[in-house]
Amino acid sequence: MKKDTIACGILSALGSMILSAVLIMVVFFVLGIPFLSNLRVFILSFVAPILLLRYYTKKLQYIKTAKAIAITLFFTLLPFIVLLVRMGEIL
Repeated sequence: MKKDTIACGILSALGSMILSAVLIMVVFFVLGIPFLSNLRVFILSFVAPILLLRYYTKKLQYIKTAKAIAITLFFTLLPFIVLLVRMGEIL
């Protein structure tokens, strides 16, 4: 995915978030830990898009892709934080 497009940024951000979340769920399943009671750990799934954002900005200098990753990250992180607050996981 070496194109400077908005679609590339959205797909790479969502794909990395979903892949990270699935990996966390598999680890929880293997260890026998219920993942619904530990939703705060899923904040780690937002690390991969942040690293992608840095890679596309610094290394490749794909500004459109970086903007799409940043916007996708914002619009997925905000509802996740609202969900955590409403469930009483934080604050």
